[in-house]
Amino acid sequence: MSKTHYHSQRLSREKLAALLQNEDVAELSFSALVRLYREEPGLAGFRPDGGYQIDPRNGERIIFNAARARRPHDNRPVTESRVGLPERPCVVCQGQTTGIIDMAELSEGVTFINKNLYPLLFPAEEALPGRVQGLHLLQWTSSLHDRDWHNLPLVDCVVVMERLAALEKLLLTQDVEGFLPEATNPTGERAFVSIIKNYGRLVGGSLAHGHQQIALSNIIPRRFLDNWRFEQERGETFAAYMLRENPPELLVRDYGPAVLLVSYFMRRPYNMLLILKESGRRYLHELSAVEMEAVATGWRDAIHTIRELMPRMGRETAYNVVTHNGPGAGLYFEFLPYTQEIGGYEHLGLFSCQERPENVAAQLRETLGDRRELLRHRKKNFHRKDAKDAKKKKVTTQPSPGSGWA
Repeated sequence: MSKTHYHSQRLSREKLAALLQNEDVAELSFSALVRLYREEPGLAGFRPDGGYQIDPRNGERIIFNAARARRPHDNRPVTESRVGLPERPCVVCQGQTTGIIDMAELSEGVTFINKNLYPLLFPAEEALPGRVQGLHLLQWTSSLHDRDWHNLPLVDCVVVMERLAALEKLLLTQDVEGFLPEATNPTGERAFVSIIKNYGRLVGGSLAHGHQQIALSNIIPRRFLDNWRFEQERGETFAAYMLRENPPELLVRDYGPAVLLVSYFMRRPYNMLLILKESGRRYLHELSAVEMEAVATGWRDAIHTIRELMPRMGRETAYNVVTHNGPGAGLYFEFLPYTQEIGGYEHLGLFSCQERPENVAAQLRETLGDRRELLRHRKKNFHRKDAKDAKKKKVTTQPSPGSGWA
């Protein structure tokens, strides 16, 4: 299967400096963030009009925004006619993006957060009843084009997750000034933070440069409502329920504070859930350092297995990651690879899955085991090389007899 490679592209330090408006989002007030968002020059031509409707059958919210149809797309597979031609330029690596509101160093390059140039949501100057308001931001996993969760060192993955948590905290813990709560929202929450990742053209990913999307909205996404209702009806969060009820043979990996598993109701092959064990946690910014590392490791492992297995299946690599936070959820993440198409029966709510959960869980455990073995082998060779270099250095610097060294 053909792939697009961008080994040489990265956003330079000079271009990063030109885009930098604020280095640490934790030091930014919500009002300052809204001001930077409204003043971003490129957003004027792509702002949504704020209109939305609710499907009365299931409560799904539909936001209307024709401007997003003009987004650039650079992730279409390389065709035979392009073989041997220069790689496709990345608009992010070229610096053709918005002002940066958060930036943190990685072992190589940086991770950074900025405004979405084609926003799903916008903080209108005047809050009107029945209108959607919010912010739409992007977190670029790395300034290096070909680096993402699957191939970053774990220490870098933790930094990326920590910066995501810092943004979430800003959006949730400060006064959401001017945001009118939705009249049909029963949860009591004034605003909601949705954190997702789209990779691949088949699942809504328009750019190949690895990134996460963060949206703050005054309207409640349906899954947030589903989680809230689950807790109201059953007296426990969905995360707590799954930790108790999911069969043990569907466990993929236990990270201590969190578990990666296949659900017993798996809709599509290789769908996974990463669930935090502490039932009192609802948001990323509430996690301890140990919990943060467990979540970052789970993200890295899940995305690695998806990227490893989909080409073996003859499928174009494409997947979504969805964060479930807030009332009724606990804290859990869904990893949804595009391993099987959606048909008419699925739109009726009747899903046909082409593999069994226990077989998928076994395959995922095997794939992760192969990865761990490869990483151990690389680490062992790295230490051998270090020892060999040290020994060589010792030999070359050892004084010869009679050299006059005491």
